[in-house]
Amino acid sequence: MISRRSALAGLGAGAVFSVSHLRSFAQTAPSPAQIVSVGGAITETLFALGRGPQLRAVDTTSTYPAAANALPKVGYLRQLSAEGILAMKPDLVLLSGEAGPAAAVAHLKTAGVALEQVDIGRSPEAVALMVEAIGRATNESEAASALAAAVTDQFDALAAALPTEGRQSVLLLLAAGNGPLLGAGANTAASAMINLAGGELAFPDMQGYKAVSLEPVLAADPDWIVLPSHVAMAMGGPKGVAALDIVARTRAGSEGRVAIIDSHYLLGFGPRAAQAAADIATLLYPGANIPPLGRDGTPSALVSLAGA
Repeated sequence: MISRRSALAGLGAGAVFSVSHLRSFAQTAPSPAQIVSVGGAITETLFALGRGPQLRAVDTTSTYPAAANALPKVGYLRQLSAEGILAMKPDLVLLSGEAGPAAAVAHLKTAGVALEQVDIGRSPEAVALMVEAIGRATNESEAASALAAAVTDQFDALAAALPTEGRQSVLLLLAAGNGPLLGAGANTAASAMINLAGGELAFPDMQGYKAVSLEPVLAADPDWIVLPSHVAMAMGGPKGVAALDIVARTRAGSEGRVAIIDSHYLLGFGPRAAQAAADIATLLYPGANIPPLGRDGTPSALVSLAGA
């Protein structure tokens, strides 16, 4: 029996955690041979459980690990075509609870193909429950339990290392097409990640993602500004981000506290979620003893600084 500590040591930010060595138990039910996965966290978990070879297709949010990018795509998770998924001839479809439209999901439910909808939560408990649900659906319950335990241990180790006072404020910026920049408020994936990292929102009274302008941002004076990588790329990369008024004129911007973090890693809440939170905590609290949690650096290679 492999200990939690041994399992935890293998869960690195840049590598797929493999639990194939845990399959010494007898499988009593047939395992799915052709899986369609819709949801980046689901796909990441399937690879972590050693189910990558059984993946027939994935959605466009499934960008990790690199092997997922080579698989056929069935579209964006909120704009699915049931016919496109069924054309892949799967014997199991795993759908994020955010998948849609509703008509496509309803069609899949009546198509005679095994289908499981998996909730993607934003807490340590929710990540563990997601992993275990995917394990049950793929006849990998024992391996999934080991992975869930390792992830839980990571969250616990991070929480124990966070400072108890002097919380740093964070402004996480998104962009909606050609529209204005959006700041993250409460009840978002961003707010959950910032909280897990021991930070607080620059706009704690704002709900959801709302347009933000220079004056309120200057008044909020965030300690850090964070952007998902896809947003930064659309703005011209680190130099483009650094040149934005809403960044350049803030104290955080002028002092180099602007981070660009891989989008799925940051907001996907897959098995690496604790590592993503640890990366943010490493930035916010450089004097704290934030545990590495298997990351390839502190912070990891999935984090860069604008203008650095």
